[in-house]
Amino acid sequence: MQSKEAEIERLNDTEARALIAECPVALLPIGAVEAHGDHLPAGTDNILARRLAAALVERIAGSVPVMLLPLLPFGQVWSLADQAASISISNETVSQTIVEIGRSLKAKGIVTIAMVNAHYGNVTAIRDAQRRLREEGVKLALFNYPGAAEPTRAVREKPAAHPAYMHACEIETSYMLHMAPEAVRMDQAIANYPEFPDDFAEIPYRWSEFSASPVLGDATAASAEKGRIILDAVLARMAELVAALYARQSEKD
Repeated sequence: MQSKEAEIERLNDTEARALIAECPVALLPIGAVEAHGDHLPAGTDNILARRLAAALVERIAGSVPVMLLPLLPFGQVWSLADQAASISISNETVSQTIVEIGRSLKAKGIVTIAMVNAHYGNVTAIRDAQRRLREEGVKLALFNYPGAAEPTRAVREKPAAHPAYMHACEIETSYMLHMAPEAVRMDQAIANYPEFPDDFAEIPYRWSEFSASPVLGDATAASAEKGRIILDAVLARMAELVAALYARQSEKD
């Protein structure tokens, strides 16, 4: 199955009914419109989510039936909401949108959804939606670059700016160089290692309060090869997870 054969937007009524009859796993990519510095576009998370989901469809072609849903292009962007390129919606809106999509899919007999999320700011909302849909008989899985940790450690050359955060840095820029090189301006890439507040883990901060740039780390160290190595592992792990979801979807919780 090619991605265009799984995209609900491209299907006519007969094709959609045939795909639904296979009880596919629905793939729902979600990103955000968020500042990523001058070397990456505000739609970086959207580009990555959309292209990763399409690549996943291609990888599992012939083994697992999937329905590829349109991208959800807006997310919760509180930390960088004051930046010119950021557009944020609330956690409540993100969560409610996911829940209503889940209900609509369930009405058609699709009860397993995998979200391909490229924006960590969406996690709180997605977790809420997972629990709400679970109560309604819909299994919602969250894919936040699963399988990325080990290859990231292997290819990383420059230190992370913060143990819990990466943004527009060596790693995310490498993702883009691999998945969407035409959107990257490496001549504008910078290294930025701000001093995080001592109580950063306890108190929410707009990133502009301690950093002049949304880049956290060294984007100049990025390469397409690093992105390929990491995302190959991510796609392999997502393929395993989708296959397991499909195999288990008839089981009762």
